[in-house]
Amino acid sequence: MRAFLLPLMAGLLPAVAFAQSPAVDIAYCNRLTDLYERYIGRSDNAPSRPNLGGSLDADVAAAQCRQGNPSGIPTLERVLRNDGFTLPPRR
Repeated sequence: MRAFLLPLMAGLLPAVAFAQSPAVDIAYCNRLTDLYERYIGRSDNAPSRPNLGGSLDADVAAAQCRQGNPSGIPTLERVLRNDGFTLPPRR
């Protein structure tokens, strides 16, 4: 019985780790968006503020993050790094 449970448990560990990652990714994406909107781009909260240098793709990535879609992470990371920002930790 023990020989059966060990491979089964080992097979479930990646699934458990994967199940936690979307919330972590969304939180990280929102931290990146906060940095981007505060220092580079424009925020939906202040649409009249001029765009200080953000790009359309970064604006779209930030909007995706705000909607709970972390697919914009690579774009926001690239934009922030290119502007000399240190990225927040991914927890």
